[in-house]
Amino acid sequence: MNMTRRELLKKLMDIDFVIHETVLYLDGHPNNKKALDYYKTVQEEQKEIYNQYATQFGPVTAENVKQDTWTWINEPWPWQNEREGNE
Repeated sequence: MNMTRRELLKKLMDIDFVIHETVLYLDGHPNNKKALDYYKTVQEEQKEIYNQYATQFGPVTAENVKQDTWTWINEPWPWQNEREGNE
């Protein structure tokens, strides 16, 4: 299923929030196996979403550039509105 740039970016923000909150929970409950398993699961989901975004719309961060050319500047950056574009 192809998602729009905005939908996929929203999904990225959502999963990043979930991971952050899970980390905070694990900080206070480091021996909770269920929470640790959940953390590993959402990490994998995050990786898949990041890869999907990068494949469709380009790198999410400069560290995600994998091509031989500096493609980071070719598309609107993740925080830019589609109407802004790159100027």
